[in-house]
Amino acid sequence: MARLLFASTLLGVALVTPSAQAFPWMIRHGFAECGSCHVDPMGGETLTGMGRVMSEALLSMSWDQETPSAASKFLFGVTEPSGLYLGGDLRAMSLIDFDTAKTSAFPMQADVTAAGVIGKFTVAGSLGVSRASARYEHASKARLVGNVEDEELLLVSRNYWLGYRFAPGWMVRAGRLNLPFGVRIPEHTQWVRSETLTDRESDQQHGASVLYAKGRWRGEFMLSAGNFQDPRAEQREHGYIGSLEFLEAENLALGVSSEVLRAQREWNVDDGPIVRQAHGLTARWSPSEPFVLLAEADVLKKTGASLGYVGMATLDWEPWQGLHLSATGEALDRGEPPIGSGLGRGEPDLRGWLTVDWFLGPHFELRSDLVWRRDRGEILQTQLHMYL
Repeated sequence: MARLLFASTLLGVALVTPSAQAFPWMIRHGFAECGSCHVDPMGGETLTGMGRVMSEALLSMSWDQETPSAASKFLFGVTEPSGLYLGGDLRAMSLIDFDTAKTSAFPMQADVTAAGVIGKFTVAGSLGVSRASARYEHASKARLVGNVEDEELLLVSRNYWLGYRFAPGWMVRAGRLNLPFGVRIPEHTQWVRSETLTDRESDQQHGASVLYAKGRWRGEFMLSAGNFQDPRAEQREHGYIGSLEFLEAENLALGVSSEVLRAQREWNVDDGPIVRQAHGLTARWSPSEPFVLLAEADVLKKTGASLGYVGMATLDWEPWQGLHLSATGEALDRGEPPIGSGLGRGEPDLRGWLTVDWFLGPHFELRSDLVWRRDRGEILQTQLHMYL
């Protein structure tokens, strides 16, 4: 039944076809670096004017309309003042668990973002509401106001920072920053992001960084002081996170990432200080314009466990502009703990995704994922995303 529903969704989308996120598969269009389309030179969140134009011209389905149009602007037609950039994200999610027959639907994200550029200075940030998760995970790690325990709405801020461009291509910045590690994908539940704790949903940390994005090189090195929006001081991590990517050719980018973070104790475990490490390689390759291969492989090491690993590979196919069909495979082994073992802990765990991602027009995205895991049933997750 899961496969039948997914195939029906895919067929229905195919028959009708003629981020505010940073999408790493934009390398198929020759966009290997992110600073021309996003205020953040490393990609994500608020779009620049060029980013809005490219979003409509290259990302969204055109329906044979002339592009760019006024619809690509903020709120479908508002021209922002010079030096001011506005945006936002609204997401609704539905889940069907075919193993338990449970269904659910909920608001996933409701954020507004803004950025301002004054001379060599840039200031940017986000503010939104999200439902608490009963403990400090997912959006709860970005909490500003609200009670995490009651599972009600929280006021959250995922990132905010002040940057200074001191030379062409160079910037120093400080604040609550996205962690510069791995392929910057929007799927925050993929293991390469959740196991390295580097997703953009709520894993940002406070600190300072220096970044370079010019020519063939793009990279950032950050010193972290921890997540100060998490009141559990002993769980705050301190250390470094960094990534560096080189554009080998117009259609091929290769990168390295590294992080070493230390906390006084792990959540819910009082075994003393813990050091968490991840070191890995990334690749983005477009052998021909309709296809992009994204890959990441990381070695994991945590105090008290043996060496582990996590990896993913995604093949993205865009048969028509705005429609993406992709398949993803994941593997995870956190390393064998001192006591006990099992899937993902001393034994490899596997997971697969089949995805239909349709950018049906300016500011709108409809996406369905059929997710299979080795020790669980299949889940169909569908989201409607409006980005301002």
